Amino acid sequence: MGEKSNSSERWLTAHHDPLASLYTFGSCMALADLHGDGDSKLIIADLGTGAYNMKLKVYKGTNLIASCTSCGCVIWELHLHLQKLKAILQTLEVNPTEFDAWNQARDELLDVSMLYEILDSLRQEVGECGLTTRSQRFLMCHDHASQLTFLEQHKGFLLKRQTVVTCFSTLKKSHAEDDAISCLVLGTESANIFILDPEAFTILNSRC
Repeated sequence: MGEKSNSSERWLTAHHDPLASLYTFGSCMALADLHGDGDSKLIIADLGTGAYNMKLKVYKGTNLIASCTSCGCVIWELHLHLQKLKAILQTLEVNPTEFDAWNQARDELLDVSMLYEILDSLRQEVGECGLTTRSQRFLMCHDHASQLTFLEQHKGFLLKRQTVVTCFSTLKKSHAEDDAISCLVLGTESANIFILDPEAFTILNSRC
């Protein structure tokens, strides 16, 4: 009885939330003093469904106090009951060959087969991420009918090339101390790095 009593004293009674609905792993959790007040918060990378609704969540005890997520080229920082901040990453330059090809297809100077051939050749030259999302999706249409349908649905819209956020990290803003303010660092599919101001939630700097 004495040994069991001593063993039980090694454990701590913890709060739990059976309705948290979190999908994560041990390597996706960390404790951090976000405000420099000595009170560490639990940070969890929630994988959502595994394909959608992935978020970075911050807990104080069992209470969710903030979450941050990316949606394509948009970064959202949500503070429950307080405010919602949004940062939109800058658009990228569209390849001139791709831009001209879509314009000619819109004006019916190129048929759909020629458009596919030009974009497929350009993909081999600059890579998948060097094209706009529209061209990437068009090249996924492998039969003439689906290519023609896609062209008719999208040729009237402005061609844009936007990047997609693929990873997050942090970087100390002014001081190296553990409790110093950190900036959010974003890595994108187009091999760009963006640094966000943690207070104004605007882009401070970017690198290719």
